[in-house]
Amino acid sequence: MGGVTLVSFSSMDNPDDKGVIGSLWSLAGAALYAVYIVMIKRRVDREDKLDIPMFFGFVGLFNLLLLWPGFLLLHYTGFEAFELPSQLVWTYILINGLIGTVLSEFLWLWGCFLTSSLIGTLALSLTIPLSIMADICMQKVRFSWLFFVGAVPVFLSFFIATLLCHYNNWDPVLVGLRRVYVFICRKHRIQRYRVTVGDTTPCDSHISARQLRNWLSS
Repeated sequence: MGGVTLVSFSSMDNPDDKGVIGSLWSLAGAALYAVYIVMIKRRVDREDKLDIPMFFGFVGLFNLLLLWPGFLLLHYTGFEAFELPSQLVWTYILINGLIGTVLSEFLWLWGCFLTSSLIGTLALSLTIPLSIMADICMQKVRFSWLFFVGAVPVFLSFFIATLLCHYNNWDPVLVGLRRVYVFICRKHRIQRYRVTVGDTTPCDSHISARQLRNWLSS
């Protein structure tokens, strides 16, 4: 979350009041989107129980039937003027609808069923740094150091969470603590055995060294 915040700040110019309101609306949309993801995964646990094309077909139908009054509401309240798009904009809308919405949403939902809603959400968060990287490569746009600092935890969170979900019983923090504990205890026991061996006779010391090797190998 901190990485996404830094990347978002790096791509913002001088935010005005509308920018703050837009950020709040985006935050509310993210919260509703989280509920949407969890509810889908809870209601349908496997991909064979859901016809994904039909599901998104009904999503589009409900949006078409229920959300169109929002255009009139925003227009007459003066929040945003409504105007018909040009032919070029219509082309971009169709391309974005087919590739950026239908195909991407289909792959995202399929990925959520194959993995988990957490992995699907983290994968969606990668679109922020990837889109900015595309701007840097294709449009030669320059961003501040906040982008590069924030992009690192965004990528790391996705790969680490994927690795941890793949190995369900693997706890790297606990494994690391156990290895440190074993290393400290073994070092302490070796020093104790060295003191014991130094105080014995040569014959006893040979036996103690062999016992020490057997103990360490076990």
